[in-house]
Amino acid sequence: MAATDYGIVTGWMNAYLAKKKKPTKNGPQTMSQDRRPITESEMIGLFEFYLRKWCEENEGKDTVVITNSDGKKIFKATLLDKEN
Repeated sequence: MAATDYGIVTGWMNAYLAKKKKPTKNGPQTMSQDRRPITESEMIGLFEFYLRKWCEENEGKDTVVITNSDGKKIFKATLLDKEN
């Protein structure tokens, strides 16, 4: 399977990497059985990657503010260790 066949979805207790399901005429699709939970260390690793990349692209800044779709601040993340 190609990587494009999978997406990140959230469930009741976790986030998952799951195979995308095509919509049908019968209504909404349930989550694919072809899935696996995304571990906490994977989530943190991806966020660290995002934060380091953001700081590189915005030279002189070490803090990113995350907002929701309404622009309300959800949290701030500051890169304390600038060595990679």
